[in-house]
Amino acid sequence: MDGIHALVLAEAAMVLIADLMAAGWIFRIYLRNRRRSALAFSLAWIFDFLTILSTTLTNPTIQMIGTLMLPAFSALLFYGAVRFLEEESITVRYRTLAVLAVMPVAFMIYMVGVYLYTGDAVWTITSAASLGITGVFVIAGGLLLKETEEIYKSAIKYLYISIILFGLHLIPAALFGIAEWYKPVGFTLSTILIVSMVVAMVKLTSSESFTPQRERVTAPTDLKPGVIIVNGKEYQTLKEKLKDRPVLAFVRDVTQVPDGWQYYFVTTIPFQGRFKNTINPTNLARMTELSYKYLEEFARMGDHGIIVIDCLEYLTVYNSWESLMKFLSKLRDFVIINRGTLILVIEKESLESRLYAQLRKLME
Repeated sequence: MDGIHALVLAEAAMVLIADLMAAGWIFRIYLRNRRRSALAFSLAWIFDFLTILSTTLTNPTIQMIGTLMLPAFSALLFYGAVRFLEEESITVRYRTLAVLAVMPVAFMIYMVGVYLYTGDAVWTITSAASLGITGVFVIAGGLLLKETEEIYKSAIKYLYISIILFGLHLIPAALFGIAEWYKPVGFTLSTILIVSMVVAMVKLTSSESFTPQRERVTAPTDLKPGVIIVNGKEYQTLKEKLKDRPVLAFVRDVTQVPDGWQYYFVTTIPFQGRFKNTINPTNLARMTELSYKYLEEFARMGDHGIIVIDCLEYLTVYNSWESLMKFLSKLRDFVIINRGTLILVIEKESLESRLYAQLRKLME
């Protein structure tokens, strides 16, 4: 029995170290790229640390508080997955949402089953309930992360599989966790899955796609900071000059985007798997957020950020002129403050002369 207790303590120590390392590493990444998903994931591992720590103590009050720490871990993991999808501009497929819809019923069936099996009402409404609600949100978080597999390949595959398995393993933990024989088995399984999740999440958040490393580049001497309004022909000339720069572009034609550009396909159709980034033409707030982060990152490195909007006519179809002017005015201010360049591509003939004059005046 002493040997089993020593094994559990050793595994607990291993998980505690892994939790702290993951929290610290991912928080460093958050400070570098300010992705809120990274902050949520970092905090999740802090709460997992507190959960494991509470299980190693014998104080009943601390152990009761520990039952709240585990659902907090799952909530932050789920929130991080939601923010991650938002940051990648990925729309969740209806099939995934349909799976999430059955979880409340599944949770109640699970609770009734635990009580019928254990006959212990206190265990059912405390520890088993904590394990159950945690399992629901952990599995849901794993299913959401699966939506990014086309972008992150194996880096996300290992993570979402580990997360889903961790959520599933909580079902037998609720059924048998009250028995002494299961504690070393369950803790060993938890240790393996938690360490797997830590390794996979560190790998994901450390990837170039999650934290892109920008090369320092000098702006072309003939491209001054500020706003440039060009027509299609002038844009083709500029595109050739900027083909090797990490430009942020919002475009309609994805067939002629230079390889080095970070682009978003502006469309009302949420393509799955075919394009890495799509964004709805009505989501001007998202375009503003992406532009601000991009400009801030380049300004922090002392570089010159360049933003291209090659879909102004398309944006006028889905937004009021007033809303579009507010969006462009705010974007202009961000560009000026961060000494970047905003390139607006539009044919003069596509707008009324009054509107075209207003656009030029606001962008001065």
